[in-house]
Amino acid sequence: MIVNLVLKLVLSPIIVILCDLFSPYQINYGSVYEALVVGLFIAVVNFAIEWLMLTRGTLWVTTILDFVVTMSIVFFGTMAYNDAIISTVGALMISLLITIMEYLLHAWLLRQNWKTRLVAK
Repeated sequence: MIVNLVLKLVLSPIIVILCDLFSPYQINYGSVYEALVVGLFIAVVNFAIEWLMLTRGTLWVTTILDFVVTMSIVFFGTMAYNDAIISTVGALMISLLITIMEYLLHAWLLRQNWKTRLVAK
């Protein structure tokens, strides 16, 4: 469980920062800390969704929910900063990359017999 959280806390901000660096016309954060904060927030929210919902049979539902939530956080979270600009294509690109990472983590967790908060009781 801790390994999963640490992976999310590291990989999500890295994905957001790299997307910011390599697509300056679609994604433009004014500073690295802005991309870092958005990435960390995505990681925490996606971990909470996973902790509550992920079990056998909900792989795709959880992954799709992660995509929708990530897209919302990226698009609307960027609006919290005055000097940050993101297009719909940029938000979609970040969300797709994070969702691919999430799918791989979900599949790995299910192979490790992950127990959600609701099932563990």
